[in-house]
Amino acid sequence: MAFCAVSDMGDVGFARLIFDQIEKPTIFNWNTMIRGYSKSNNPKMGVHFYLQMLSEGVLPNKHTFPFVIRACTGLGSLFLGKSIHIHIVKHGFESDLYVNSALIKLYSSCGDIEYARQVFDRMSFRNLVIYSSLVSGYCACGHVDEAREVFNEMSERNEVVWSAMISGYAQNGCFQEAIDLFHELRETDMVPTRATLVSVLSSCAGIGALEEGKWVHSYVDRKGFGYGLELGTALVDMYTKCGCIESACFVFDGMHKKDVLAWSAMIGGLAAHGLSMHAFELFANMERSGVKPNEVTFIGILGACNHSGLVEQGWYYFDLMRRVYKISPTIEHYGCMIDLLGRAGQFIDAEELIESMPMKPDGVIWGALLGACMIHGNSELGERVGKHLIELEPKHSGRYVLLGNLYAAEGKWEGVVDMRKMMRKRGVTIIPGHSFIEICGIAHRFLVDDKSHPQSNEIYQMLDQLTKELISPRFENHNALRIHESLSI
Repeated sequence: MAFCAVSDMGDVGFARLIFDQIEKPTIFNWNTMIRGYSKSNNPKMGVHFYLQMLSEGVLPNKHTFPFVIRACTGLGSLFLGKSIHIHIVKHGFESDLYVNSALIKLYSSCGDIEYARQVFDRMSFRNLVIYSSLVSGYCACGHVDEAREVFNEMSERNEVVWSAMISGYAQNGCFQEAIDLFHELRETDMVPTRATLVSVLSSCAGIGALEEGKWVHSYVDRKGFGYGLELGTALVDMYTKCGCIESACFVFDGMHKKDVLAWSAMIGGLAAHGLSMHAFELFANMERSGVKPNEVTFIGILGACNHSGLVEQGWYYFDLMRRVYKISPTIEHYGCMIDLLGRAGQFIDAEELIESMPMKPDGVIWGALLGACMIHGNSELGERVGKHLIELEPKHSGRYVLLGNLYAAEGKWEGVVDMRKMMRKRGVTIIPGHSFIEICGIAHRFLVDDKSHPQSNEIYQMLDQLTKELISPRFENHNALRIHESLSI
């Protein structure tokens, strides 16, 4: 039992020393080692122990395969997983619930949701664990509609299944659907899990549903959940993205323990609100507390430099990341620096930094430089960058629009016409923009020229009234019609 406990606690290296002293390991001993390695950062050894066990003539039992499959999942090896699946059939465990649950997780995590569904369909008996695995699998592959179909088929559901579906919606950007399903959960007798509340808060942050987020916050307080790491960080993220920086600070200060994610969320929130000096101060406090910043932290702190146009500070943190914390800059970090340099008009430095990048610059990098050219009226560089950007992302409508705007600003109307012709020739369409507004706890979504909202008539009447006000003698605004067009939903 002590041997098993050591493995469960994660000290698999010490467990290995004990295992090596056993003259004839039993299937229990082998399973313990496979389980330990499957949960470790070296899952390959879990498969190795399984194969070694077979070579020594020890037959696997139903407890062996869930851990071996988990090791394959950790490796992300679909080929190896299918090979183990053959062993499962060979040894007669293809009907075991826990084995099949592990297989569904393996196939879905490797992107082969069809195989996962085949495992599910072949089962004569299914429990909540199996249903939950398939729902999570569909969501992991981005098939939220199929996941909801499985969810709706279930005659009974537990907290885990509800959490899987709500989390799946949130992870796939279906924020309103996640919130709506959470409302359905509240009508049951079940208590939402912490994971569910985190997903709902993430969804509130995604569409700016502040009132819903506040309700979740009050629920957390009423039920005594406390500001743990995940819930606390989710609350901070929600409040900052909904524009309530004071509430975010209140939650952050109330967290008894803060990890790098919590610090990064607060720093990023301060940066997004233009509170750069507060972000720098918080970063210093983070360093003093002994928490090491990660890649996300530096994206936030570089964003703070960007919002305030602090080029020297940006170079300082960019160098600090590499020199002190040994973090190799990602393309996102380079994007922050290019944007910072470009907005400051330092185009030579920006181009030199692009040339020094260890990876190929993507559309975000060139887009940041093109945007800076728009700000400073650098038409020569902007035209060159814009044409390169269009060839790099020929289906991205925003690239054509941005270059067309550059031409328009310079009075080069032939260039604007050429952009429109090129878009039509390549079949590029402009994706309509959308916005959210929360009223009385309900988030309303609007598209450009959309009239599907039940109150669209009243909304357009109000817009017409605003237009009349704008073109009245009190307003010498000759662009009233353009303003009306920009306000149209």
